[in-house]
Amino acid sequence: MAELWRYPVSSVGGQSLPQLDVSPAGIEGDRRFALFDPANGLAAAPEREPRWRPALFLDALRDKSALLPQLRFPDGETFWLDDSRLNHRLEAHFGFAAGIGAYGGLDDGADMRFPIVSNRYAPAALHLVTTASLRALADAGTLPPLDHRRFRPSVLIETEEGDGFLENAWIGHDIKIGATMVTVTEPTRRCGLTMVAQPAIDEEPQVLRTIMRHNARNLGVYATVQAPVTLSVGDPVYAGI
Repeated sequence: MAELWRYPVSSVGGQSLPQLDVSPAGIEGDRRFALFDPANGLAAAPEREPRWRPALFLDALRDKSALLPQLRFPDGETFWLDDSRLNHRLEAHFGFAAGIGAYGGLDDGADMRFPIVSNRYAPAALHLVTTASLRALADAGTLPPLDHRRFRPSVLIETEEGDGFLENAWIGHDIKIGATMVTVTEPTRRCGLTMVAQPAIDEEPQVLRTIMRHNARNLGVYATVQAPVTLSVGDPVYAGI
């Protein structure tokens, strides 16, 4: 595993970590919160609504000892999610009123200090992308080398052998990460977020078009674990399929 990522707040930048604690319910501290529009109660959707695209220029950070994540703005200013000044800063960033909501409800352990918002998709425990797939996509679309951050994987796998969209063959099988078996459940269907600009990443509509033409709109795969486990950067990955 080349990199591990966690995204404490949906639709904003995440944090690269040396380890991830993962359970069947997902990565600890991952995507527990979301930006939302107080006028309609809906979570941010930068892949569909251009007004939300500045979200990709924010970063969500969470220390292991902290109870809440922090949100960092492009100028470096940082706020805890429960800071009373945050909504005003979000409004200045987006140009309209925005707030922070929590996914789930009381039974899901959501932080009830925040408005509850509905998740726009069913979350998966792990999202895997290989460097082979990134190369295959760039080659298919005559694109420059692709930054994996476009695709927001939780696990980036550096592949030493094989070409093409390797993960496709893993679906429905178990693969070994370190000493842990994970079950690959389905392909990752891609949306407009793959072409949206991020820090040091230009907007590129050709990315999604190429995924649609050459891999049925999929890039990467989702996977589950059967029991709590800690993943570490550098753990070997074996897909004996």
